[in-house]
Amino acid sequence: MSTSADAFRPIAAADAGYQGPNKRRFPRYALSLPGRFMRADKLDHPCRLIDISVESAAMTTAVPLRLGENLIVYLMHLGGLEGSVVRLFPGSFAMAISGTQRKRDKLAMQIPRLAAQSEIPEGEEREFPRVSADEAALLVLPDGSTMVCPLHDLSISGAAIVTPARPPLGAEVMLDKRRATVVRHHERGIAVEFVNERFTSSDALSASLRAAPRR
Repeated sequence: MSTSADAFRPIAAADAGYQGPNKRRFPRYALSLPGRFMRADKLDHPCRLIDISVESAAMTTAVPLRLGENLIVYLMHLGGLEGSVVRLFPGSFAMAISGTQRKRDKLAMQIPRLAAQSEIPEGEEREFPRVSADEAALLVLPDGSTMVCPLHDLSISGAAIVTPARPPLGAEVMLDKRRATVVRHHERGIAVEFVNERFTSSDALSASLRAAPRR
């Protein structure tokens, strides 16, 4: 994650041409975070955050989008966001963020905190390194269906799972008894980030997965 020297100063970029009823009600912060977004066709694509407020965000992407298109976006450290495209720029777009008041309140706390953090080199954006895993775990999908799936790799904060299932980005699943959020689709399955759970080492996490009872 990286931030600019102006990270503490609200800026008006993404919604400069957006004339919605709540234009620039909330401060905007320059914040660079990697992410992925999913379109109506259920395919996901890479993006990167440029700046964000509680109401809207600007992101870069190589994928052509349409005004009014609905997206589900997952941003590292911020989680899942839903919204619609309100402005297009060369190689980027602005999205109006929709969601509950609870989600907005959470963003209002997260955004300034992330913007205030010291600059982090690009290579350290993944908070915890992943290691190859010779394990299998019980995956519980959002509809309640279950399957035992091999783990491709594993870290303290998440895992890559080999599975034919493709729950949408931002969907909550269970990996054995660990709550997780789907953050990416890959060729062999999905990647998830664990929710509100941290282990002191990947060995401890692997042992915890092995200890969880199978259904």
